[in-house]
Amino acid sequence: MSAPRTSQALQACAAIRAPGRHEDTGRAPGEHGLPSDRELDVAVRALKLWRGGNGAVTVVAIDGYGASGKSTIAERLCSRTGASVLRTDDFFLPSARQFKVSEPGEQGRATAQSVARTGRRIASFYDLRRLRAEALEPLREGHEAVFCSFDWDSGVVSGEKTRVGPNNLVLLEGVCSGATELGDLVDRAIYVDTPELERLRRLRDRIAPEDWDEEWLRAEKRYFSGARPLESFDLVIRGTGEAAQVPPGVRAPGEGRRAHTSDDEAHSE
Repeated sequence: MSAPRTSQALQACAAIRAPGRHEDTGRAPGEHGLPSDRELDVAVRALKLWRGGNGAVTVVAIDGYGASGKSTIAERLCSRTGASVLRTDDFFLPSARQFKVSEPGEQGRATAQSVARTGRRIASFYDLRRLRAEALEPLREGHEAVFCSFDWDSGVVSGEKTRVGPNNLVLLEGVCSGATELGDLVDRAIYVDTPELERLRRLRDRIAPEDWDEEWLRAEKRYFSGARPLESFDLVIRGTGEAAQVPPGVRAPGEGRRAHTSDDEAHSE
């Protein structure tokens, strides 16, 4: 087994991108495809308001559609606040892509009919129980989190240990970070809003045609249109320099709704 890898405070910033899933565009903040400094300033002010005192731990989800810019934003917020960072991508289930229903002649690839029949929830792509037990619960108790991350290159959970140090501010970055299954451990939630055309362009650039997953996209859309609509977040920031349509009141830090823990997700999806 390899030596433990430390991912702590500012060191976590360099380890936010999951291999095979994220890329560094090399562009400066405010350019097309990246968040502006103004958006980051808004988020930093919100984190300062929400951050616990006297040793209390605050966990903030940074949620949004795939390729919306969550990892980039988490990296920059980490560098400005010293927060510890967790990624839901590290807890992706190796068996998630084996869940598809096989159709004759499709060799295991889901057709539109099989996708509609399975109706998967986005949470089923992740090992949220392990995320809770090995990462969120220890960090909330002021302890170090030690876990094995999903390796996107090999498609299996790595034997290398990842360590995230205790911190009174923890950023949980990734799709499904604001899920109701984690609501009792997540205090606040930020939504990264990026136009669909830009997100799909980024995904097309990063994902090979044979790996394109319509089932994932459908589950993601159900999650954000039902269980976690934009107005349910505490703060909405833009993932690009483009204008975003934001419901009244959501832009003000703390005026949105807190992460909920009801069973609404099961009924909405």
